[in-house]
Amino acid sequence: LEYSSYLAASLCYLLLKQKDSVGLVVFDSKIRRYVPPRSSKAHLHVLLTELDRLKPGGETSLSATFHELAERIKRRGLIIVMSDLFDEPEGVLLGLKHFRHSKHEVICFQVTDEWEVSFPFRRAFTFKDMETGEELPVDPSVVGEEYRSKMEKFMGDYKRRLRENLID
Repeated sequence: LEYSSYLAASLCYLLLKQKDSVGLVVFDSKIRRYVPPRSSKAHLHVLLTELDRLKPGGETSLSATFHELAERIKRRGLIIVMSDLFDEPEGVLLGLKHFRHSKHEVICFQVTDEWEVSFPFRRAFTFKDMETGEELPVDPSVVGEEYRSKMEKFMGDYKRRLRENLID
């Protein structure tokens, strides 16, 4: 979340510097904050304030939110998504394709923690889901290789399917 916030702040700054309109949508299972696009210099402060207020939330529903936004955003534009994409891939891809169907250009940043991908753990841990609070005891010696393999496939499949749908 912190990295995505910095990335979003940087992109807001750059886009506003070249006189583009920039908006922001913050969501989990529903839209929590919608800042309509503007192109004024003062708008950067509004966007940065919203990004600074971000806190990890509950469970997310990427697909439903993407469909809602694709219907809501009438003017063609650039949609930049920053997410770990840890949701049902078919639904996420359908939501992103809805943006493309509405003639938006779409860029997707799959933002994960290095440890989520490399799974460098050596001893047993109890992992806690930040969105649901669910706890899961895990022995890395038992699941480590399979986890890394599945994560590599998960990320690779997204990359391939996004490209097939003209999503950078």
